[in-house]
Amino acid sequence: MFSLDIKGSEPIYTQLEKAIVRYINLGVFEKDSMIPSVRSLALELGINPNTVSKAYKNLEEKGVIYTVAGKGAFVNGGQSLSGIKKIIVENIKNPLKDAKNAGIKKTEVLKIINEIWEENNSD
Repeated sequence: MFSLDIKGSEPIYTQLEKAIVRYINLGVFEKDSMIPSVRSLALELGINPNTVSKAYKNLEEKGVIYTVAGKGAFVNGGQSLSGIKKIIVENIKNPLKDAKNAGIKKTEVLKIINEIWEENNSD
């Protein structure tokens, strides 16, 4: 289910956090539904359980998931869509700053954004 770029520059735990948020937004993980356990997800992905644990801890701190001792991790039923959007905005800011620092003009970035929105012309 999860696709991670092990050789990429982005930390695996960050990729995992983004993937979980994406699946929540897509409705794959619904409110109060259980997400895979740390151990089972680590085995499935072939990564260290500490990496999955770190991603889950970060998502819990952000209010996206909650854990129940002895039961597992669940999608936070109280997590509003605006809270998830806030996380996504945080994840967009650094690449935009990198683009600005690399001398990419605002008009070029806006062109890319418009192209992405046109791909899924469902708005």
